[in-house]
Amino acid sequence: MSEGVRLYIVTDDPAKASLDVLGCFLSEVPSFIRIVTDAADVSGIPPGSRCLGYWCAWNGRRLSDAQLAWEELRSFGDRRIEGVSEDFFSRIDEWNAKRRQAESDRLASIVAEYQGGAAAENPQKQRWF
Repeated sequence: MSEGVRLYIVTDDPAKASLDVLGCFLSEVPSFIRIVTDAADVSGIPPGSRCLGYWCAWNGRRLSDAQLAWEELRSFGDRRIEGVSEDFFSRIDEWNAKRRQAESDRLASIVAEYQGGAAAENPQKQRWF
């Protein structure tokens, strides 16, 4: 596991977890958050790390290796993992708001350049989104 990771999300569906928990696509997950799906990686989460389990398909008959590793990790109690507070999720919401604002500003800049630039005068240079 890497240094600088502030949250581990242990899941069986990384794409769904990133959207549901973080409000962003998997490709947009920041470097300070690690999504873990493999049992060996779950077991390697450092002591005292902030973790969240997000399971989409609990199998009542047989748990996956990653789910078993997660349950084992949780059994260590507060000595091993830390929960996720509402304050932490507020910081994630702030990160998302800043990211979305930067994207909006960039898109507005591109549109303004397109409307006032040479592309508007020359249809051969038009770019369709």
